[in-house]
Amino acid sequence: MMSRLSISVLISASIGCSMLLASCGTSRSSNASVYKTTPAGNVTKPDRKTFEIPSSLAPQSHALLTEAKRWIGTPYRYGGEDRNGVDCSGLVLNVYRSALQLKLPRNSAQQASFCRPISKTSLMPGDLIFFDTSGGGGKKISHVGIYVGDGMMVHSSSSKGVIVSDINADYFRRTFAGAGYVEKYRNMIASNSPSQSPAQKPQQTSAPESQSTPTASPAKDEPFTLSPVSNLPSRKTAPAKTGQPKSATSQQQPRSSATQAITPVTSGTVTDEPTPEEARKKVLNSIIEQKLDSIFNR
Repeated sequence: MMSRLSISVLISASIGCSMLLASCGTSRSSNASVYKTTPAGNVTKPDRKTFEIPSSLAPQSHALLTEAKRWIGTPYRYGGEDRNGVDCSGLVLNVYRSALQLKLPRNSAQQASFCRPISKTSLMPGDLIFFDTSGGGGKKISHVGIYVGDGMMVHSSSSKGVIVSDINADYFRRTFAGAGYVEKYRNMIASNSPSQSPAQKPQQTSAPESQSTPTASPAKDEPFTLSPVSNLPSRKTAPAKTGQPKSATSQQQPRSSATQAITPVTSGTVTDEPTPEEARKKVLNSIIEQKLDSIFNR
């Protein structure tokens, strides 16, 4: 009897130990697969239920990501567009419409055609990223997500609903089909504060022009203030020279007064030709002077 009892105790003890060891092994294995490593050596981030929105983003980007964050946890429903259930393209449609009043196509493939294509490395928060999850291995768009930065996207998963996933996860790396941005959304970002700085440049360039115009008019008037009137007094003595031509004396009116003062003079210095009466008088005067000289023995 004692031997049978000891055997049963030993059997029950061994079973308890084996059950204890099995429970530790399962707990270890469940905690070991939090992060996955891709074949390229990249560490894949686990799915999240939230994400951080940097304060440095543009107001339009901040509004877009804030609206996308409100949808996290919504269950998946094919063709759904409300909080009771939404699919991937319905999520993108509602986020853009509610945050920025921008209307996008309903289908994910149509949304890809609506966007401007960009590379995966050029994604900005709010841009869209597309996948081919149909299993064909081509570029047939069947899934879309909203990029939120830090290599993460918000999307409506068919198995988990609206979640935040790593775009570099092995599954999304294999099914990646392209990326793009909504042109009107990018234009909203570009029309923020940078447009104010060029507006100040025309005001600065117009000021020197207004200052230069008053100084230009005196420079043009200076040659007109110089007058040759100061040279006229020295030219009044010019008619005293016998060799001066008449053309030079007739150029200016002030010389007429000088010639009128000279004409009454009857001396032989006058260059004008004598009249016949004046010639007779000169001859008679010379004869009289010769007679007088002979009489008075001058």
